[in-house]
Amino acid sequence: MANENTQDVPATVTETPPPSLQLQDLVVLLQTLQVTAQRGAIRADEMATVGGVYDRLFAFLEAQGVITRPAADPTPEEGANA
Repeated sequence: MANENTQDVPATVTETPPPSLQLQDLVVLLQTLQVTAQRGAIRADEMATVGGVYDRLFAFLEAQGVITRPAADPTPEEGANA
């Protein structure tokens, strides 16, 4: 018996890292939603659903400090003549 000293060696398992998302991936997704909406790629019956996802994603990224809400355009004061 030539193989008497052979031990059962577990086969080397190459583990792939679990899939993950980074905050930057979510920013890209948010930008993708903005572009598709601007290009008219969202049907009218899909707007509420997509808009809801957009709002939640924006709020999440804003809470994480990754993005900030754009400043509102100043409105002219009533009665002011330009």
